[in-house]
Amino acid sequence: MGVMISGLAQNGFGEEGLKLFNRMKSEGFQPCDYAFAGAITSCAMLGALETGRQLHAQLVRLGLDSSASAGNALITMYARCGVVEAANVLFLTMPCVDSVSWNAMIAALGQHGRGIQALELFEQMLGAGISPDRSTFLTILSACSHAGLVKEGQCYFNSMHRLYGITPGAEVWEALLAGCRTHGNVDLGTQAAEQLELMPQQEYARNLDVVGWRLRTKSMFSFVDDTVHPEDIESDHKERVLSAHSEKLAVAFALLRLPSGATVRVFKNLRICGDCHNAFKFMSKVVGREIIVRDAKRFHHFRDCDCSCADYW
Repeated sequence: MGVMISGLAQNGFGEEGLKLFNRMKSEGFQPCDYAFAGAITSCAMLGALETGRQLHAQLVRLGLDSSASAGNALITMYARCGVVEAANVLFLTMPCVDSVSWNAMIAALGQHGRGIQALELFEQMLGAGISPDRSTFLTILSACSHAGLVKEGQCYFNSMHRLYGITPGAEVWEALLAGCRTHGNVDLGTQAAEQLELMPQQEYARNLDVVGWRLRTKSMFSFVDDTVHPEDIESDHKERVLSAHSEKLAVAFALLRLPSGATVRVFKNLRICGDCHNAFKFMSKVVGREIIVRDAKRFHHFRDCDCSCADYW
């Protein structure tokens, strides 16, 4: 069952994975560390922080917390649930880390806008004698993009093949393209789009940035991330539509229900729009608490009218 739980989690069926894990326990089977890793991965996908914490406690009670596979899953779970500090503590206290552990922690720091820390950890990884792989470079390029580290990102990208003999795959080109879109590097972005178009269709068909980049460089159209985007709405309807964005409603509901001072966490599957981003800055200042939003690309930590992304998203 452990393999099935992990397979469900890794293919986007988090709820089904957790149900199978619970069924396994109810039928008297003792889950192994691999089954726990699959269940924890399900929690990461669903943003189920409290369930993930309960599974962590069970691991400790059963003496399975030294497992690398379970530890790596916990790093990702805590990071994807917005508690990057817990992910970092876990990484630092793991009895044994492997390349997956390093990649997971670098990705966690990058997703939360801690680009400098991600680069420092990458250098520590090299110093520990761990060779980077394609996944490592994907996480480090994403970290550079999220933190506005353009020169550093170009340097690491150029070193992939020159120093490590790694040929960029579709996901790496996509990460580079996303960074170029955010920071306005038309020449490098065009090169990345052309490389993606040369790859087999299934490798890049899911990524619409290629189309978006072409439109922008030829006609200066804006990128769109939602079916109802502010730029496509008549001005007299824009205020009403923006006020009803799901993330705004979710934050308002959380502020009404959560105790004073509690952190607000909101997860959404689309990129946050500029209006919501600005609204959450002001809201975090007014209510005096942290608002954490996970969108399709990264995390945003709003505190005292500032965001951890430094407006790079």
